[in-house]
Amino acid sequence: MNDLRKNMDDKSFYIFGLGAIGSNLLMQLAKVYKNPRFYGIDYDIVEERNIDTQAYLLQQIGLPKAFAMTVVLNLKSKNINYAPIERRIISKDDIKNIIMGEDAVIIDCFDNSESRSLIHGKNCLHVGFSPQYTAEIIWDENYSVPNDIPEDQNDICEVSDAVPFINFVVSMACMNIINFVDNNEKNDIIITNKTVIRNL
Repeated sequence: MNDLRKNMDDKSFYIFGLGAIGSNLLMQLAKVYKNPRFYGIDYDIVEERNIDTQAYLLQQIGLPKAFAMTVVLNLKSKNINYAPIERRIISKDDIKNIIMGEDAVIIDCFDNSESRSLIHGKNCLHVGFSPQYTAEIIWDENYSVPNDIPEDQNDICEVSDAVPFINFVVSMACMNIINFVDNNEKNDIIITNKTVIRNL
């Protein structure tokens, strides 16, 4: 294990949106970093349609996603320092009331433009999908909020055939966060379903 990862007690990760990207990204980060504080923020409940693409279990249908993640994480490790936050985010003040510490890593995994437009910060990474199987992994300095996926198009996060693409995007986002935490590097990436990766 990288020596830089041994003393992470003072590091906090805030994951906003625990859907297809957020729930799986939280799982990966919790495997990489054992000591920091993780916060999962989401107001939604687990639905049956979430099971194929998200980290939840069938037995958790109907539970708040933020709290359901506690169980999922503890199945992997009993030493995860995780705090669920079941809250609807409707203003920038909601964000300010949640985040503690200037060095916190903020990860925007929301699936709608209105919520994504509220989240900013010097250590903020936006990870999400745009229309037509395009994914964005972009730090706040270069980020502009994409349009929502049109109603007549399938939501990638609800299509079981998209699971390999979702997992690939989540892994790329996780590596991007590792590079930032370990080496203070920020990389902005666009990915398409043709596995074309473009650095901005």
